[in-house]
Amino acid sequence: MDKYKTKMTINKWFSYISLETLSESSRQTISQFNRYSKKLTFKKVLKLFLYAINDETDSLRHLDQQLVNPKL
Repeated sequence: MDKYKTKMTINKWFSYISLETLSESSRQTISQFNRYSKKLTFKKVLKLFLYAINDETDSLRHLDQQLVNPKL
């Protein structure tokens, strides 16, 4: 799968996720996560995990290797 189809697939999956309709405690947890991390927001983490699912990545270590060296 090329990068454009992957990007479209992830954006389509993410469009079905409505973070605004979550419970108040979930939204507070997400805001605490975003407050704690500076560059890696909850939405970015969610998209990263959707990419890993789409690419059928075996582990977080393998995902890290893929991000560092995209030829893997």
